[in-house]
Amino acid sequence: MPAGLAGSSGFYVFFFLAIGAHMPFWPLWLSDWGLSAAEIGALTASAVAVRVVAGVALPYAADRAGRPWRALALLSGVGALAFLAHEWAGSRALLYAATILAGAALAGAMPIADALTLRAASRGGFSYALARGIGSAAFLSANLLAGVAVAAYGSGAALWWIVLSLLPCIWFGLRHPGGAGAPLPSPKLAEAAALLRRPEFLLIMFAAASLQGSHAVLYAYGSLHWSAAGIGDGTIGALWAFSVLLEVLLMVFYGRRFIAWAGPAGAMALAGGAGLVRWAAMALDPPLALLWPLQALHALTFTAAWLGAVAMTERAAPAALGATAQGMVGAMAGGAMMSAAGFAGSFAYPAFGAGAFWIGFGLSLLGLLAALRLR
Repeated sequence: MPAGLAGSSGFYVFFFLAIGAHMPFWPLWLSDWGLSAAEIGALTASAVAVRVVAGVALPYAADRAGRPWRALALLSGVGALAFLAHEWAGSRALLYAATILAGAALAGAMPIADALTLRAASRGGFSYALARGIGSAAFLSANLLAGVAVAAYGSGAALWWIVLSLLPCIWFGLRHPGGAGAPLPSPKLAEAAALLRRPEFLLIMFAAASLQGSHAVLYAYGSLHWSAAGIGDGTIGALWAFSVLLEVLLMVFYGRRFIAWAGPAGAMALAGGAGLVRWAAMALDPPLALLWPLQALHALTFTAAWLGAVAMTERAAPAALGATAQGMVGAMAGGAMMSAAGFAGSFAYPAFGAGAFWIGFGLSLLGLLAALRLR
């Protein structure tokens, strides 16, 4: 096994075990606690706003301190404690505080982990895609296994699953191979701000945000729309699992060669082109038989876009600002644009149904044009 792969992928495995339980089952836990659907929606929206800020500020603080692996361990511990605090939250105020703190910790940890893994990969001779793909496999496993635990023991199982998954991340953070070697120089705030004055970096942010934001309507309304069309819950779950499985296969077995072949900007352009096909077809309300190949395109619309954006960001930013740069791009892609597209979908889907997927088409077109410009 290449040097550094075990430590890098080990962190991703446990981190994504936590995320894989959090994303599908946390709203259920909040509902069982006593929150209404409206309160859950408001809390989720607040958490997204906090994640946008935390996804930039915390990685910058980690770069500034010069010991990002320690920050990774600290944020993992804070996340575990914040989720554990939910168990004893006796008021809505405490519950909201714990949820937002947990979301901030997870948002700050991800770009730091990406920057450290990229650094370890360049030294150890392995690909970032392989380490990240192993994490995606853990995410898929958590979707299935945590679901079994929740079905057997209730939503409280999801809380303990998340806490117990985050605890090993403390150890893997402290021993992350990306922290080996001489500490990087401590960047100044002006150097981080200078990234936002560079047209090529802004273009990377815009391309990544557009391509990832194109998925917002699917994430919010895909299952609901399929269920209304008469597709069973088991088949809906299989459609989601199928898309993640292909994501894992591309990352683990072909990620490095794919980026070498297409180039980072080329990978993002391919993601945009695939998005034009995927979202236009989804807007036409296809039958179940066509949903399978459309879900297969997730390997391009998401995975190729993600790998391309991470690689482009690494090339565009100095090593001392690695976590900060990844956080800036991630905050735009996973936060601001995803939130804006989801907000647009909340008006478009009730009015137009499947026609709301044209939002994804438009964002994919913007992402494609930006990626072509980057080339």
